[in-house]
Amino acid sequence: MTEEEMNSYRLTSMEEPGDKRMEQIMREVAEEARENSRRGAERVAAGIDAAIVSAQNHLNETLKRLENE
Repeated sequence: MTEEEMNSYRLTSMEEPGDKRMEQIMREVAEEARENSRRGAERVAAGIDAAIVSAQNHLNETLKRLENE
């Protein structure tokens, strides 16, 4: 099935998708879901890394302050 044929189909149309078309739609949805999941995991990992750096900085500042007391 060509990309043009895929792009011309709308789930709101009265025409039922054929097996090949439905398979292609489901494959594309699955690929997009995997990509969204990967990007989400990257954002979570970046947030965790930033939190670690912040906690380490806070700990170091607290230790320096305690050493100077």
